[in-house]
Amino acid sequence: MMNDQRYQTKDFYLSAYLIATGFPLLSARKSMGLTVFEFKQSINLTSSITKYYSFSSAVEPITYGNAMRTLKTLIHSNTNGTEQYKSQP
Repeated sequence: MMNDQRYQTKDFYLSAYLIATGFPLLSARKSMGLTVFEFKQSINLTSSITKYYSFSSAVEPITYGNAMRTLKTLIHSNTNGTEQYKSQP
């Protein structure tokens, strides 16, 4: 889902992949019990998402694992339904 040059997704594993491949997480917030991750929209981001879903990408396994652990920490650190993380400009 795109919004004002931002890409939003509830896909945990895609978000970990994007972080592991160098795309900074802009924010993470709860929405109807799920966490929504937000990234800056770009042609490179769209290309990486296409590669992810077409099984034509590769990522360093330890980096991917670290990204998953970071996201899990964000998800579980705030359970009151508000914005959990917002990057600083």
